[in-house]
Amino acid sequence: MKKLLIFLLITSMALSMAACGGKSGSTSNTTPTSSGDNAASSGKVYEFKLGHTGAPNHHYQYMLEKFAEDVKTKTNGQIIISVFPSDQLGNQMESTEGTMLGTHDMVLTSDMVLSNWVPEMGILNLPFLFKDNTHLRKVLDGEIGQKFADLITPTGAFCLAFWDNGFRHITNSKRPINSPEDVKGLKIRVPEGEVYLDTFTALGAIPTVISFGELYSALQLNTVDGQENPPAHIITQKFYEVQKYVARTGHIHSCSPLLINKKKFDALPSDLQKILVDSAKEYAIKHTQYVEELEAEQWKEIEANGMEITDPDKAPFEEAVQPVIEKARKKFGSELIDAILELKE
Repeated sequence: MKKLLIFLLITSMALSMAACGGKSGSTSNTTPTSSGDNAASSGKVYEFKLGHTGAPNHHYQYMLEKFAEDVKTKTNGQIIISVFPSDQLGNQMESTEGTMLGTHDMVLTSDMVLSNWVPEMGILNLPFLFKDNTHLRKVLDGEIGQKFADLITPTGAFCLAFWDNGFRHITNSKRPINSPEDVKGLKIRVPEGEVYLDTFTALGAIPTVISFGELYSALQLNTVDGQENPPAHIITQKFYEVQKYVARTGHIHSCSPLLINKKKFDALPSDLQKILVDSAKEYAIKHTQYVEELEAEQWKEIEANGMEITDPDKAPFEEAVQPVIEKARKKFGSELIDAILELKE
């Protein structure tokens, strides 16, 4: 009887220890982590849709596909990004807001569109703010760029990196532009944004807001005399068919923040987060370099398609738009503006 009691006691203790061990293992496997740190080892696949406004033959599509390939390779297929051009997922405004709300995954948007939620983004649109691409990348890839990225986070979107769309130039169907005097009286289509309206008002033009999708027909029907965009859009949208003159003013640079929904980003394991951010920044730099090289060929194509190109002295244009800069200083303060201008040297 005594031996039986000892046997039962030992058996009971063994079962109890096994039960505790089983319970501990279950808790370890099911407890979620705030950043999904254990998901990478599980091989879970994360799929994202990334939309942008460029045409299928635009440099956005080309380089975003390269970025997506790089991320897929470096994550061993755990992050799959599908790229959709031509506003297939919604126009920039819809896709940007959707990325903030979580109804969209990712978007390559514009500083101008973002300024509807983060007014300070309008600073990046100020005329003649950036000297060249070297100055641009110094700003966007440094502490100043991080300050702008931090301003975006409260909207519900996370800025992976600042890409860009190149410097903007003026086209029109009326006359060559060699000075601000030549801009006066021209009806110039501009995107909806305070800085654009103020800039062309300061130059004496008649700025007219028309959606990008309606721009070609507006030029064709002479609703407006001209427009302003980087050379890639002149090529991909075939504006050379309805415009005769282009002035390489480089008056405004278009920054393109690459955003992902913050909650979806936070759900990624930390190692995958790092790969995604590092790749986005790497390809932002490669994209700027690619655009610069591509534009040399695009200008030749624009000229071959019959457009007359002028290279006006930029100093009189800069002087004419100083009231736009001063207005921004009063609205946002001078700290960020001066910090950007100091890096011009």
